[in-house]
Amino acid sequence: MRTDHIAAALGAGEGTAGDGRRAVLLFLAIAAALFGVQAVSSIWLPDRGDHVIPPFLGWRWIQGWAQWDSGWYAAIARGGYGYIKGKQSTIAFFPAYPLAMRAVTAVVGNAYAAGFAVTVASGAVASRLLFGWLRERMSRPAAWSALGLLLVYPYAFFLYGAVYPTAFFLMTVVGAFVLLERGHPWLAGLAGAVATAARPTAIVLVVALAVRAYERRRELDDGRPVWRDAGVLLSALGIAAFCFYQWRKFDDPIAFVTIQEAWDQESGLRTWLKFRFFEDLGTLGDRNILGSISYLAHPVLTFAALALVPRVYRRFGYGYGTYALLAVLVPALSTKNFFGMGRYLIAAFPVFAVAGELLAERPKLARVVYPVFAAGLVALTAAYSQAVYLS
Repeated sequence: MRTDHIAAALGAGEGTAGDGRRAVLLFLAIAAALFGVQAVSSIWLPDRGDHVIPPFLGWRWIQGWAQWDSGWYAAIARGGYGYIKGKQSTIAFFPAYPLAMRAVTAVVGNAYAAGFAVTVASGAVASRLLFGWLRERMSRPAAWSALGLLLVYPYAFFLYGAVYPTAFFLMTVVGAFVLLERGHPWLAGLAGAVATAARPTAIVLVVALAVRAYERRRELDDGRPVWRDAGVLLSALGIAAFCFYQWRKFDDPIAFVTIQEAWDQESGLRTWLKFRFFEDLGTLGDRNILGSISYLAHPVLTFAALALVPRVYRRFGYGYGTYALLAVLVPALSTKNFFGMGRYLIAAFPVFAVAGELLAERPKLARVVYPVFAAGLVALTAAYSQAVYLS
């Protein structure tokens, strides 16, 4: 079923505000379905013991959303940062999301429950902001198509409950661009600062916002003083503040980089040319079918996104084209084997915009892509709930 048909089933009219609300309802409907998938999957969850540290002490039916790096974010939300050189430490993870978790923990009393709440709320807000952004740039069916593509993207389960900063980051990035388009560059810079305090690769947002601000200045030609657009540069404050904190507390302003060696991360030519990926191909047969497909999906999705970047430039201009290119290329170059790109690509929202528009123009292809993506989303949600490492 096409997403504009889903919107119609929800009672979508022509009003932009009404469509925005229905974008949120669509997100919440998918979230409810995936919470159901996760709850059912939890019945077969093994006893994880200390798989996530600190352990999740709460309802078993939502336990599956707390996996892998979720423990690090919960630890930061509860007790702040620590750094032991050469050993895996909380300093590797950026602060904006766990700080939001800490604030909500004061209300709900459980760091993981706070993480679920922050993720779902961020995903809902991101859906509303993104639909508004899409609707201003493309037809209504294309806008629904693009939003729907993102929401049923197989790795989009990180938007619906997983205790990861993916949804929070997407919300702040889209929010920064929306504020800039509304003529509020200083507020855009502040939203961007939250984004750069949420993920290290968000530094690309500083460049993209600056390019888009310059582009808008030329489009509007309204004689505004340059200092007004300079507000977008505030977006660098998030990562700058985190570096300052690390310098003051641990005497290492880039401790989050230094500590990567404890995660067996590589750098230099081996990483850029993905030697580890080709080495891992030899052991692909040792994985189960879902694991093998998921592993190979990361490079496939990465190159598919890069192939769409020229269309982003043509459709939305240099600011969004620059953001899309860097949002894909920077994490792709920094990962040793492409693993994780399925999740990182969610931030490249202009790529989903042009992909959705292409599908809106090709309904036969859309009738294949959406069900395949939706089935992948359900399968990966269930697998993630059982502690399968997917992205």
